[in-house]
Amino acid sequence: MIDMQKILHANSVLQGVVRPTPLLSSEKLNQRLGFNVWFKDESQQHGGSFKIRGAYYCMHQQLMQSGPRDVVAGSSGNHAQGVALAAMLLGLDATIVMPSDAPVIKVEATLQYGAEIIFYDRYTENREQIAKALAEQSHAYLIPAYDHEDVIVGQSSIGIEAIQQMQLIDLAIDNFICPVGGGGLVAGSCLAFESLSQKTAVYGVEPEHFNDTQQSLSAGKRVNIDISKPTLCDALMVDTPGEITFPINQRLLKDIFSVEEEYVIEAMKIAYHELGIILEPSGVIGLAMLLEDKFTPTGDNTIVVLSGGNIDPSKHQDLIK
Repeated sequence: MIDMQKILHANSVLQGVVRPTPLLSSEKLNQRLGFNVWFKDESQQHGGSFKIRGAYYCMHQQLMQSGPRDVVAGSSGNHAQGVALAAMLLGLDATIVMPSDAPVIKVEATLQYGAEIIFYDRYTENREQIAKALAEQSHAYLIPAYDHEDVIVGQSSIGIEAIQQMQLIDLAIDNFICPVGGGGLVAGSCLAFESLSQKTAVYGVEPEHFNDTQQSLSAGKRVNIDISKPTLCDALMVDTPGEITFPINQRLLKDIFSVEEEYVIEAMKIAYHELGIILEPSGVIGLAMLLEDKFTPTGDNTIVVLSGGNIDPSKHQDLIK
């Protein structure tokens, strides 16, 4: 069971491990949108995304309970880097199951952190099954990308951090917007705000055609969707929500939106020119949702999580031309 004590424990463990990431704002963007928005920039996190929060805490807890072992994870790239970096910091060996079409920049960074990579075909094979089999064969810890209580609790630290940052300027968070893949980040955020700021409404955002959580919430149960179509948002390509994440999000999410890719590209341009940051498509989808004008805020202050910036610079430049 995830309770406030565990959430606060994770936040304590992660002190000095994760980097407190800034809240960015743009008066020009606020005027365009018609309300105040702060952007929680996790592209400046170690590993280039929020993923080290959950990966490190999960690994730390397993290490404390059972002693050192190798670790295995399946990931399209950002979780791979989070696990590889966390394993390096904790002195463990990591093996990552990655899709053969994963962005080169994510593959190279994972290797630089010392991990071994095993590639698979994301359209014909199941990475969770491959990673689970590898972990069983080698008696390694399996570090899921999202569907594990310790991963979810580690991700909750982003909500606590945002609350503390806004308290420093005497402001409350009325709305908190997260990208949604498997649902770990948004579930952790929901739990953080349930514990510490119940007036905050948490919203999720998914790519159009990859809205498994949105469809599942509409159906009242987890559903599987077809993910064979291409998408710019490679980090959010999930065919069904997690068994653990879905009930949390079903209970606590205020609403969830899906976004067309044209707005994702526009958001990348705005992030670059107005905020001065390079973001991958998955990382900027919260801003894209605001640009698509689907969201009506309640209250005065909205935070959008910019979840990652791991994109090849040449591809980024091609997309924002």
